[in-house]
Amino acid sequence: MKYRFQDNTLPFEERAKDLLSRLTREEKVGMITSQLDDIPRLGIKKTHIGTEIARGVVNRDQKRETTILPQPWGMAAMFDDALMEQLGDMAGDETRITHDMEERPSSLELFGPTIDMERDPRWGRNEEAYGEDPCLTGKMSAAYCRGLTGKDEKYLKTAPLLKHFYANNYENERQTTNANITPRLKHEYYLKAFEPAVREGRAPGLMTAYNCINGVEGVNNPDVSEICKKEWGMTFAVSDGGDFGQNVAAHRTYENHAQSMGDILGVGADMMLDSRSMVDPAVREALEKGYLTEENLDKAVYSTLLLRFKLGDFDEDHPYAHIDPAKLASPAHKALAVKAAKESVILLENRGMLPLTDDGKCTVAVVGPLANENYTCWYCGYAPNQTPVVKGFREKLGEDRVLFDEGFDRVRIRSEKTGKYLRIAENGAVYADADENTADLFERADWDFGAWTLRSVRTGKYLTEDKNFFDETPQDENAVTIDPGMNCTADVVFGWFVKELLYAKEEDGVLYLDTWQHRAVAVNDENKLVAKAGSGDCPCKQFTLEVVSSGAERVAELAQRADHVIVCAGNQPLINAREEYDRPDIRLPKAQTALLNAAAAANESTLLYLVTGYPFAINKEKDTAKAVLCSTHLGPCLGHVAAATVFGENNPAGRTPTTWYRSVRDLPALDDYDIAKNHVTYLYFRGKPLYAFGYGLSYTTFAYSNLTVKQENGEVIATVNVQNTGALDGDEVVQLYMSLPGSLRVRPIHALKAFKRVHIKAGETVTVTLNFKIDDLAVWCNGRKIYTVESGVYKMEVGAASDDIRLTAGVEIAGEAFPGRPGFFKQEAIDADDYSGVTFLTDKRDGETYVEAKDFRSFLVYKNMDLTGCNAFECAMSAPSGDVEILLADNKTGKVLGKTGGTGTGSLTKFTSFTCDVAAEAGLTELRIVFTKQTSLKWFRFYTV
Repeated sequence: MKYRFQDNTLPFEERAKDLLSRLTREEKVGMITSQLDDIPRLGIKKTHIGTEIARGVVNRDQKRETTILPQPWGMAAMFDDALMEQLGDMAGDETRITHDMEERPSSLELFGPTIDMERDPRWGRNEEAYGEDPCLTGKMSAAYCRGLTGKDEKYLKTAPLLKHFYANNYENERQTTNANITPRLKHEYYLKAFEPAVREGRAPGLMTAYNCINGVEGVNNPDVSEICKKEWGMTFAVSDGGDFGQNVAAHRTYENHAQSMGDILGVGADMMLDSRSMVDPAVREALEKGYLTEENLDKAVYSTLLLRFKLGDFDEDHPYAHIDPAKLASPAHKALAVKAAKESVILLENRGMLPLTDDGKCTVAVVGPLANENYTCWYCGYAPNQTPVVKGFREKLGEDRVLFDEGFDRVRIRSEKTGKYLRIAENGAVYADADENTADLFERADWDFGAWTLRSVRTGKYLTEDKNFFDETPQDENAVTIDPGMNCTADVVFGWFVKELLYAKEEDGVLYLDTWQHRAVAVNDENKLVAKAGSGDCPCKQFTLEVVSSGAERVAELAQRADHVIVCAGNQPLINAREEYDRPDIRLPKAQTALLNAAAAANESTLLYLVTGYPFAINKEKDTAKAVLCSTHLGPCLGHVAAATVFGENNPAGRTPTTWYRSVRDLPALDDYDIAKNHVTYLYFRGKPLYAFGYGLSYTTFAYSNLTVKQENGEVIATVNVQNTGALDGDEVVQLYMSLPGSLRVRPIHALKAFKRVHIKAGETVTVTLNFKIDDLAVWCNGRKIYTVESGVYKMEVGAASDDIRLTAGVEIAGEAFPGRPGFFKQEAIDADDYSGVTFLTDKRDGETYVEAKDFRSFLVYKNMDLTGCNAFECAMSAPSGDVEILLADNKTGKVLGKTGGTGTGSLTKFTSFTCDVAAEAGLTELRIVFTKQTSLKWFRFYTV
């Protein structure tokens, strides 16, 4: 043994400090990006940081088969944390196995799981996370992380890095947006989802978010060091991909990368997922100019080294050094994935249709755009054998008993410029020079909102923009392609840039098509189809669409011939909603509704099978179909699981991990994160959802009885008897919710605190025990900066869904009384219960938050302020105007309690104290602060003079 850090009997912390002390400054500079060089003099091997893990380890680029899990939104629907831990254990093994391979090995540092709260179903990455509830998300992600990190008390099997810390649900402007987060929702909702994965799941790190939070860039967020590391015991943080550069390029909060780096290291992320050519010079300059201290550089490098020691990077032998390679994508691992897929299926509607009975001769028509597809999402691994829905039914029933049509309209497209139709040449180039007889037909997949794909009926290839702006040609390797060709050459619709995506718009019978980059599809002088930049209308951009064969008519014809119809609808994971793009609406694509209507009109026994990564507002569709099943994109087993569920071999018991709303009118602006003031998620929603959180039917029925409750060792323990009163064996998901009626705090209507999935045979009764810590009832007291449990008689609700409560009980909890918000406490302005026209920001000079009010329409509301004995008011305020004034009013009556103001400060961040007398009455007041012009407010307090 040459160096102390090589002594594996020493604590990891001591070894990391020793190795850090031996590194040169330049070697440390080289450890701030994800591509880490070797250091031969110390025997350190090069490595890289980052492998995706959402659906198991991803080795898609290597064409290396791994076990593929359902999308996380589907795994959340299992409500089965025990199975979730097994899935994590399996994925951890496969990560280790692929890490040990010589060719393109996996990293042991994993990007995921995604913990972001799914507060809005329009979020483009809904498929990646675990629902809208922090208890469900916390338990499922913690279980997955327990499996990923392994059972050894010293070493980690892998290192899950939790995405994306935090308040990261707005893709359209994710690199520039700012999330307004009140202290209460920060601590009770957003952070509560992340904490269990660190404390209970041993997740050693996280990935920061692109967005700002109260004006602080996610990569700079001091909560990473102050809460995640110091309070939760986390080790390491990494930026999101390319996010370090966005402080300068997108947020524009720093003049240069060196200044930005000085504020990040030691505070936020420890490592940047940006190029060495950007990061290394920034670190050097930051050190040279004093923006970055050596101490903070050391903090970041130490975090990286400590993580690597925990993973065994510097030890030849440890418990995870030699995992059997035969486990990779093994039958046992695939069986686990199939079990997860089966458990994730949700039965939304069933009016006597399901399960179907196979009499040996019944025929089934499997139709719709998802019937013959098993789509790969961006965070999915590779598997050579895929089973779409139609294949699953054919393997079960036989080819002759399964009718099939994807239901796409088959169309001809004619150019207004040439008067001719599109034709596909042998090399895939497309020309507008054919007559009706020689024209190629295309299958049009209409994903709504103008999003289409066109696939050749003859060749099976998709129309795509083959090249981007640069095209190496034999004539000139530096040639620039001005108008890239639109060629019919793509085998699949896939890629970070989905070049097969077209945007269609019809005006007065004229069809206009744009590419994925919103360049016009046009016919050039050679009559070739190209992508053309520039505005203006002309015949070269104009087309006419002729439907040669209606998909709905073909589906109706098949429906008449079949005994049963399965309409496979849902989403294409890379169109309309995905990373970087949010959904504009939550409706089912109109073309899919038309197919369902056609099928149901022809055959009453019609099932709507949704394969989707997010909820749809199927208000009419659920009544049109006789039954509705829903699953996410499940992986290679999709068709087998669908067939098994439809025919009763799998009794569905999945539950909705998010609220299914009836309309986008139920939702606020997508960039508004305040679920309480906007009354969204089941926690606060006052309307009637289409399907409530935790909802899901079964082929059998269950009865609840004999609820008992006790408190013991700091826990609430409930037991309930659940009987399977139906004729089939099945799973039930027993859910426990808590609320505190009469509390003066702004609280959820009720909140999930425990759940358990149990298998119960027909006719049998089982006793289910549900328990949670009394501390799980704690709420955030911002005035004292602590969590506190409020005393009172809580209402316990136990049932099958958040809106299907079977039994209730009162539970008296000892804690602290809450008579109201003390007016004499110094109140952060952002600690508001309602507000409008304001932005939450942070003064980086002192780290204190403040509110910037836009204009005279802006206001803040603070409920249950106890102003007893107060007759004066003070605040810290700033305004660029010549004078400034705010009004203090009773929000219920409108009565003005006081006014304060004076000469403006000439700035939005030069805060000065302003005071006034107030005419406050004893007792509780709902305070409204009304702004009269653009103003910043940092804090306020009431007092007595």
